[in-house]
Amino acid sequence: MNPIPGHGMGEGDRESLQEAFQRLLAAGAILREDHRELYDWARLHRDAVDGLAALAGMKLVWEHEHRLVLALPQQPRLLRRMRQDETLVTLALWYDFDRMVKDDGLTPEDVSLTVATFSEQFESKFRSLQLPAATRLLEILRMLERKSVVRLADTAGPFTDIKIRVLPTIRYLVPFADLAEWVRTRDRHLASQGVTDDADTEGAA
Repeated sequence: MNPIPGHGMGEGDRESLQEAFQRLLAAGAILREDHRELYDWARLHRDAVDGLAALAGMKLVWEHEHRLVLALPQQPRLLRRMRQDETLVTLALWYDFDRMVKDDGLTPEDVSLTVATFSEQFESKFRSLQLPAATRLLEILRMLERKSVVRLADTAGPFTDIKIRVLPTIRYLVPFADLAEWVRTRDRHLASQGVTDDADTEGAA
């Protein structure tokens, strides 16, 4: 019989286990850059954190290279159903992340772009669709920030100058094997809205 996660721990460790679980449940990840002590504690007590997450129907991905722990729901009832505009924005961010790492040579930790640049590139990917209005786009970006997919900076200035930093977690939340799979997914979403995109996507071949 497997031991109960946290069994035999002292009070301080039990509190840390609870904090780690709550962070994974609320934000979907623990990033060392945001929660250094909690991340380091979780690594030292990986079995307990894995066990508690499994009881809640989550599988943890331990990405030591990028210093993060990501929670992937394993039960359909734990998945958040994304709206169409949320899905399209996330798809566009995945594409930007993939190309900036593979083509521009950026490290996964250094991928960032302004809202203005993102908007221009969105239009090139989804020529038949309009980007969500500024207020709605900000709502989507804030939601993705809460879920540890992006980080936003320079938010006090003009909306178009806000900097979007795309985190490596997007590789797991949108796990495409390659760009061709991304294109097929994009085309399905366009078709669901009754539009087509005949323009070639850069690098899609």
